[in-house]
Amino acid sequence: MTSDVSAAHLFKAAEQRLDLNWVVNSSKAAARMLQSQRNHDIFTSQQSKPTRQALAGYLNLVHPNQVQVIGREEQAHLDALDAKSRWATIASMMAHQPLAIVIADALPPPSDLHEAATEADVAVWQSTHSSYASVNFLHHYLSRTLAETTLLHGVFMEVFTIGVLITGEPGCGKSELALELITRGHRLIADDAPEFTQISPDIIDGTCPPAVQDCLEVRGLGILNVRQMFGDAAVKSNKFLRLIIDLQVPADRQELANLDRLQPGSNNRRVLDSDIPQIILPVLAGRNLAVIVEAAVRDFSLKMKGIDAASDLIERHRALLTRQDNDD
Repeated sequence: MTSDVSAAHLFKAAEQRLDLNWVVNSSKAAARMLQSQRNHDIFTSQQSKPTRQALAGYLNLVHPNQVQVIGREEQAHLDALDAKSRWATIASMMAHQPLAIVIADALPPPSDLHEAATEADVAVWQSTHSSYASVNFLHHYLSRTLAETTLLHGVFMEVFTIGVLITGEPGCGKSELALELITRGHRLIADDAPEFTQISPDIIDGTCPPAVQDCLEVRGLGILNVRQMFGDAAVKSNKFLRLIIDLQVPADRQELANLDRLQPGSNNRRVLDSDIPQIILPVLAGRNLAVIVEAAVRDFSLKMKGIDAASDLIERHRALLTRQDNDD
């Protein structure tokens, strides 16, 4: 899933934070839309040859930004140009049809820029904040707002500070497991349909859709409000996705017998643009899955530190066999 944002929406989001004021405003300028595409590669549709555009940044005409920020240095550069070059620069800026132009550092908007933006229906805003603060906020906000998102079926929880998505077929016990983990002090983020957002090349942030916030569905009990039952400490608004635990019910005893005892089922699952480690846990009668999930998360944390119990055991056995061979 992708999102989009209009100039009016962005102004409302940044108005108080950056102390923005409209300088050039029109219905067409306010309605101008910025749409997200994969990896934030935003292209202008007005040109015959697509030009890659960044989201927000200092005035740049080589790789133009969707929101062009003009601070003291950019203003000084424009003032140093002769009349012909200055007008050509401003015309080139408008030709790329940015979402908006921000005049930072409380600088007065140049009259020729005001005129060109009015003709091109490009929004111009004035900010009392520095150009650095303006670029930082606008880029961060647009990156989060336009980031690619996806919904995954499962229960997303924080277990020992690790973001864990519990998946599996309907009826395999995901919600019951989540409920037991909550009673053991872990925190619920989202049940059934957590939303994941790619906020950087290797970071996926998981949140809960507002409609099901704080809710957990347990078969036989219906909908439970976790916050009201267990307190504010039992829920969390978001967490980075680090591990997926997939619950699987073995088809028969033969399938269970074929499981590798030293290297159990594990692989990577592709979520958006990242490979997330996945552990496959067999669901069997009598197993305490909450304890097993806690152990799996602790073991995952150790492996992230370079400590692998199975590999250590195999290496100890290899060293023992080597010594025995040498003794023989």
